[in-house]
Amino acid sequence: MSKYVVDADHVTIRFNLSNEKINNLKEYAIKLVKKELMFQEFLALDDVSLKVKKGEAWGLIGVNGSGKSTFLKAIAGILKPYKGTIKVRGNIAPMIELGAGFDGELTARENIYMNGTLLGHSKEFMDEHFDEIVEFANIKKFLDSPIKNYSSGMKARLGFAVATVDCPDVLIVDEALEVGDMNFRKKCRERMSELLEGGTTLLFVSHNIKTVREVCDHAIWLDKGKMKMSGEVAEVCDAYQEEQDRLDLERRQKKREKNFKKKGKVYDYLVVGSGLYGAVFAREMENAGKRCLVLEKRPHVGGNIYTEETDGIHVHKYGAHIFHTSDVAVWNYVKNYAPFNNFINSPIAVYKDELYNLPFNMNTFSKLWGVRTPAEAKAKIAEQIADLNITEPQNLEEQALSLVGTDVYEKLIKGYTEKQWGRDCKDLPAFIIKRLPLRFTYNNNYFNDKYQGIPVGGYTQIIENLLDGIDVKTNTDFFKYKKKYKNFKKVVFTGMIDEYFDYKLGHLEYRTVRFETERVEEESYQGNAVVNYTDREVPYTRIIEHKYFEPEKEAAQPKEYTIISKEYSTEWKPGMEPYYPVNDEKNSKLYEAYQELAGKEKNVIFGGRLGQYKYYDMDKVIAAALAEAKKELKK
Repeated sequence: MSKYVVDADHVTIRFNLSNEKINNLKEYAIKLVKKELMFQEFLALDDVSLKVKKGEAWGLIGVNGSGKSTFLKAIAGILKPYKGTIKVRGNIAPMIELGAGFDGELTARENIYMNGTLLGHSKEFMDEHFDEIVEFANIKKFLDSPIKNYSSGMKARLGFAVATVDCPDVLIVDEALEVGDMNFRKKCRERMSELLEGGTTLLFVSHNIKTVREVCDHAIWLDKGKMKMSGEVAEVCDAYQEEQDRLDLERRQKKREKNFKKKGKVYDYLVVGSGLYGAVFAREMENAGKRCLVLEKRPHVGGNIYTEETDGIHVHKYGAHIFHTSDVAVWNYVKNYAPFNNFINSPIAVYKDELYNLPFNMNTFSKLWGVRTPAEAKAKIAEQIADLNITEPQNLEEQALSLVGTDVYEKLIKGYTEKQWGRDCKDLPAFIIKRLPLRFTYNNNYFNDKYQGIPVGGYTQIIENLLDGIDVKTNTDFFKYKKKYKNFKKVVFTGMIDEYFDYKLGHLEYRTVRFETERVEEESYQGNAVVNYTDREVPYTRIIEHKYFEPEKEAAQPKEYTIISKEYSTEWKPGMEPYYPVNDEKNSKLYEAYQELAGKEKNVIFGGRLGQYKYYDMDKVIAAALAEAKKELKK
């Protein structure tokens, strides 16, 4: 005996399509006799096989006209294969077409008994389960009304209730449930789960991929009558969704191209900069049917998150970027454009010949003072703060001392901060440090965010995928471009806001970073992705060992060499790459003046780290760009 409940073997279903219009029966008969009828062969199913075991739930997916319903009708015995065979063990309860098996002139009561008879149930069986069917279908008030007066949802409820009142060997459901309301669909899924647990085999057709994932454990993907893929439901649905997304993007691109030509090739948005802000904004606008041109002055896209592969290692060209967020919407968004690993940032701090864990936590305090408990660490810090007697901090040094005490400040903050800002901590304003997180747990995870990781394959792919299908010009200076071309309606500017206004109010100050990147012929240089050097006498602030951002790749393909980058923080000068703003009182006031100018600028949006003169974590950049895009689309 076969182990398969449904065994469809190389099934082909053929239909004959007429090549000419025949107006009446007489004309048809004459052409038939004269053998002049012309038909075109159409294969609704072409050599499709499917083997289903008892208790399995198979989803049939594909676009309209792919052959899903035809295949189910063949399995149900409604259509006969032109080629191949179909064997079904046990009884079938089909819900292939809405209202199939019902007589519109008969009442619901009469149709229940008639439909039950067609399914092979006795009158006694139907009497016993009549109330159950009526309750499930929720049609008690309309039992004696003709079915023709029923809505599509009512017909679906009644059909499903009758089909599933017993435990059929094979239940076939074809889109019938999509017409019901939310509560009914929930009841149907619960009933199908009960049937599956009882050994019923399910064949389920739906265009709702989410429902297919929830209900089925296997799936078959049909395309133009052919089987494109079959297997585990998640794998097949993922592939199908990816294909539909690709086709949808192509359709939208063709539509945009058509509209673009109609408008005389004028872009809706000229996006200046291909970093996260610009790329996300452009993607959202293009998805909404707008046309964008992205300008990038560098020879590559990606802004400062750009990564390039060097000797099989993804190098963070402009400094280490570790993605972290507690915003589930942003996390889900960015994962659409790259897979992420589960990298956790656990940096090390080196002070002279001493080594400490970061962030400041119990591992740090234990190494500093030999303490073991949070109470001991808190007491030590409190004692040092009390001895300093700082009531109103006048500068950054006093602010830091009043928060963490002498030892943490002297060994882990002072030198690093002075290198980063290029000046003594006593000369820096207190408000730069509003708080210093102290963790009284043994936890070296630098970030508290729920979602963390590094894109497998580097960050560049995120930008490339965001900009897929969008016009991009690299090695292009915006200020030169706008003098020559006027083919845009609005500008999204992510460069330096003071540069946009030609520094008319003066230069805002920035800090910049210089990198020394080299290949080292050692398997491991420092044993960790990030090592900070907190002694001011060491000229660089930290060393990045890039291979440790993707430890899974290194484990799979170990290398006898590594690539490191030393970072040197320096004062920014015109012509240099700005990294982060100097948000002191003087620069904050200057930015406010530029912001006032920006508010008067028509058809220009200023965004991102440089356009808004503020430090942004990557997740906040994405959120800001999404918010601005949403705001624009409401106009």
